[in-house]
Amino acid sequence: MNVPERIASLRKLMSEHDLRAYIVPSADPHQSEYVARCFRRRSFLSGFTGSAGTLAVCADKAGLWTDSRYFVQASRQLEGSGIELFKMGEPEVPELESWLAGELAGGGRLGLDPRLFSLNSFEKLTKALEQAGVEIVEVDDNLVDRVWGDERPAPPAGEIRVHPAGCAGEPSKAKIEKLRGLLFEHGAEAHVICALDEIAWLFNLRGADVSFNPVFIAYAVVEKEGVSLFVDEGKLSVAAREALGGSVALREYSEIEKALSDLGRAGRRVWIDPATCSRWIESRLAGAGAELLRESGPLPAWKAKKNAAEIAGFRAAHLREGESLVRLLFWLHESFNGRSEQDVIDKVEEIRSGFPEYIGPSFETIAACGPNGAIVHYGVTPESNRKLQSGEILLVDTGGQYQDGTTDVTRTMVLGTPSAEQRRAYTAVLKGHLLLSRSRFLSGADGYQLDVLARAPLWAAGLHYGHGTGHGVGAALCVHEGPFSVSMRKVLVPLQAGNVLSIEPGYYKEDAFGIRIENLALVMEREQTDSGTFLGFETLTLAPYERDLIEIDGLSREDVEQINSYHQRVYQELASRLDEKTKAWLQEATRPL
Repeated sequence: MNVPERIASLRKLMSEHDLRAYIVPSADPHQSEYVARCFRRRSFLSGFTGSAGTLAVCADKAGLWTDSRYFVQASRQLEGSGIELFKMGEPEVPELESWLAGELAGGGRLGLDPRLFSLNSFEKLTKALEQAGVEIVEVDDNLVDRVWGDERPAPPAGEIRVHPAGCAGEPSKAKIEKLRGLLFEHGAEAHVICALDEIAWLFNLRGADVSFNPVFIAYAVVEKEGVSLFVDEGKLSVAAREALGGSVALREYSEIEKALSDLGRAGRRVWIDPATCSRWIESRLAGAGAELLRESGPLPAWKAKKNAAEIAGFRAAHLREGESLVRLLFWLHESFNGRSEQDVIDKVEEIRSGFPEYIGPSFETIAACGPNGAIVHYGVTPESNRKLQSGEILLVDTGGQYQDGTTDVTRTMVLGTPSAEQRRAYTAVLKGHLLLSRSRFLSGADGYQLDVLARAPLWAAGLHYGHGTGHGVGAALCVHEGPFSVSMRKVLVPLQAGNVLSIEPGYYKEDAFGIRIENLALVMEREQTDSGTFLGFETLTLAPYERDLIEIDGLSREDVEQINSYHQRVYQELASRLDEKTKAWLQEATRPL
């Protein structure tokens, strides 16, 4: 079936359930950003393959909401589907909830799968629609799965392995005991954990169920007197099973429903995080009689504050990543004739695969040349695979999962001689990147407050980018991690020493080029003064900037000193890892401005 045929099949099922609309989000039952293939329902139904977006289907129309990273991609992939694209955040573009309220005004039934909506998103939707007289119908039997039928991929069966103690830095038992102590403080008797990266971190395990993210499909329940892990036991390696020992009760993934009912019937007070716990989880607990404590869980903040072993792992991983990037850049600068975007992606993987600690990419590598670079989250296809051409800009955004750390880096280079416009834009992006990277800020500041530092030089040049400036990064875990961010969105979670995040301003000119410069940075305590504690950043990424795209006259003295100091460090830390030709190229690429 093509997309219109799939939509038509869904509408037939909607009619059988007396539904005027049905929502298909990107999420899985664990509210993950990236999901296993069997949960990619929105992609299957709409043809739009981006990681973020929500599809709403009514009897006579359909709409898809996504953010600025995917505007160009979604426009292309939805063409001819009959699905209207709603560009989130753009002027006069209605939010999903208000659009549904208008379409269903006067009463109507809206269907959804309660497993795929966090409590927060479900309550936002309910509040927006109840005034319009819309009835929300929770359909446990997912209608998209019925359309998908036998072609739906099987659940993943990746092996679950032990995350080494030397990389984790803290035993799982210690983390669990700390969590139990917090249960006591909050007057709770159990905590249901749904987020996959939280479960992997808590138990010091890693999996392979989701592409690029070393997690496994599971639930966990921590009680004062016991711990249960709900998982397909056949996926546990012998070492993983031994590591859990007798302290963790292993139960099949499907048994979570019975466990929730048991907690309810026992009248337990259960702590659930409304950001990651689904409406389905809540209704099973509440329906069986549990008393619910709806509060943000502690694990996201604990996980985001890296310990000494995790920080050491990040540094080690970035040495390997730095070597890989320099070898790639030398390969490209030596000769790009006849090569394509896919060749660049293959070369990245070839180089990284030489490291025994390498597990796989941390996301799908973006190698975008010329106009493809304007697609913020571009993914190469056989049809779009562009040959590298002189005078064009090549944007490479890539990252690796290593046993001891996770990387994410973007470099933008020019193939041949750049234009004045390209140099002006690159320099503005670089200035924003440098300004935020060298900033000092009072403890308690959040990414919403800091975001403007990266944007100010671009705004001064009349340029802008629609995506966030920075995201948290997991320790040998998911490349996108909360609870903080650096963006124009009001995520008011303060940055703390030990957080690792990206700094990645950019600029994108549709049908022409894209520019992004991204390093990962560690939040560090810098100094104590009478005004308080001041924090700053230590750059973890090791790779030169593109000299040929820099307008030196457009840089401040501080900018030049910062670039020279960074380039000197890049050369000193990487030179001994390189062959003589690559080393000579790096010496030239990092010579003082």
